[in-house]
Amino acid sequence: MSANVAKLRVRDEDFLVASMIERCPKTMMIRELLKNAMEAAAAETGVAGRVEFSPLNLGEVTKLAIWNTGRGLTAAELDQMCDIASSIRKETGLDRNFGMGAKVAALPSNQLGMRYRSAHEGTVHEVVIGKYDGVYGRLLRADAEGAMAGVLPATEAAAAEGRDAAGEWTEVVLMGNDEQQNTVTDPYNGNPRSPAAWLYEAVRGRFFRFPANLDIVFCRGIAGLRDDRSLVSTADSLAALEQYEAVRTPEGIVIHYAFDPRLVDQTVRHPSMPWASNEGRLALVHRDECYGVLRGALWLKESPSFGIPFLARGISILIELPDDYPVLTDAYREFLRYRNDRQDQVKPNDFAALVVKHQPAWLIELLASAMPDADYLDDVLAEMSLLLEEMGVALRRPGQAPRFAPPRAPDPEREREREGEPEPPPFKAEKPPAILLLRNSADVSERGLTYRAAAYYPETHQLHVNLLYPAVTDVAQSLASWERPELDLEGVRLAAQLAAERSMVARVARSLAYGLAKRGRPREWADGHLRVVFSSEALTLAADDIRTGQAEIEAIFNEALKAVGPAAAPDEAA
Repeated sequence: MSANVAKLRVRDEDFLVASMIERCPKTMMIRELLKNAMEAAAAETGVAGRVEFSPLNLGEVTKLAIWNTGRGLTAAELDQMCDIASSIRKETGLDRNFGMGAKVAALPSNQLGMRYRSAHEGTVHEVVIGKYDGVYGRLLRADAEGAMAGVLPATEAAAAEGRDAAGEWTEVVLMGNDEQQNTVTDPYNGNPRSPAAWLYEAVRGRFFRFPANLDIVFCRGIAGLRDDRSLVSTADSLAALEQYEAVRTPEGIVIHYAFDPRLVDQTVRHPSMPWASNEGRLALVHRDECYGVLRGALWLKESPSFGIPFLARGISILIELPDDYPVLTDAYREFLRYRNDRQDQVKPNDFAALVVKHQPAWLIELLASAMPDADYLDDVLAEMSLLLEEMGVALRRPGQAPRFAPPRAPDPEREREREGEPEPPPFKAEKPPAILLLRNSADVSERGLTYRAAAYYPETHQLHVNLLYPAVTDVAQSLASWERPELDLEGVRLAAQLAAERSMVARVARSLAYGLAKRGRPREWADGHLRVVFSSEALTLAADDIRTGQAEIEAIFNEALKAVGPAAAPDEAA
């Protein structure tokens, strides 16, 4: 240690330890415990490792046990392991092991205790850590001589529970926060509540791959299983699908695209995994673990930003970053941060443009087959294209993932050289967005548009329009009520629907075009202002402006009526 440094010390150690523990997200508990178990089980080269999740009956109450093979711990190592920032046979570092993950993540939900047992060279030892008399620490109990100790021999007790001391293994049992709490089905004592498949999702939802030569087993009684079952990793499950492709980008990122048609039909469940959730998802993957996971309603709502306007329920996209990508985990390993000055949180949307750019051909074809269309869209797009050109809206590609090269300082000599360079390329106007028409109530709901007229996704430059919105249905009903006894009634209804749709789509498209014209003017229209301009609420107000667009509506309707046939003669109608 340098003679010029006075090392910082901790004045209130109890407060610091409690603060670290009680601020940790509870849902990181299984990740930390399983990571420790996998590392220990996979450490023995050439030997198949095993991790088991099993129910353990302690009296009349069932507790969750996590057991793993791998070199066990001595009594001294078991005692040392309990300290914060202490780890056994692991290298500590910001991008490696923190030495506090499992303890910090699990103790908030197991203040009654976490019982660790480990078998090494034929002997089992035990330690229990929890919160006792308001302090986190080891539970002191009387040993064979009557002395109070934190670590006790437990060979006979382990044998009584079916654990053989002859092998090398480690086990942790979660006691929870209440003596009557079943930690297999209710790991957080109701806060938060846990679905039946919570453990399956905590494992497979977090770990994209499992180490090679390692078997992770859910034993009978876990997640409703009647027999022991080995887990198949997400990576292996996706690769087994008929429609799956892993695309490597020039940046070294691998994007996994997969479609499971069984998931689109919500009435069908996987016969082999009745206890698993059935839904597509999006996630970042780094060093075989998933971050920023979007699933369920969140994925369905955000999927258009990643070029998935339809079928998102059955589509999964995993964005796998290289091991050396410039990111690191936060203190509790809940999310990733960039290794830059600001350490911004890494979000899947940072890579949306990359996901769209590298969509495989089979996925593009699949999405095209599911996309509804209308004859009038060409007219709307042509009008919008002309408007964008007239207003001088410059072409802008969706943003790519952040670049980490430092900005270059101004170079006066280079500026002088540029004086003799040729003129910049001619101006290119922004292209109109892809307009996707939503006529299905499920599609509308998934995008959060039940009470909105449209949504714009700048990442993919797509405009999704809700044709079930009242600005369409009300106008269509009003137009259809006009008396046209000489025309076919059904034809009039269809003309009214067309006029109502086309006019609202045109109003929303024009509003978006005016919004796009505000880009590139940061002094007048900052990013926050643009988010409002592009919001579903702003586009909805444009859709609601029926009165201003009344002349356009009537003109479209009258033009559509020209194609309607005459009403059937009375005898023909009979």
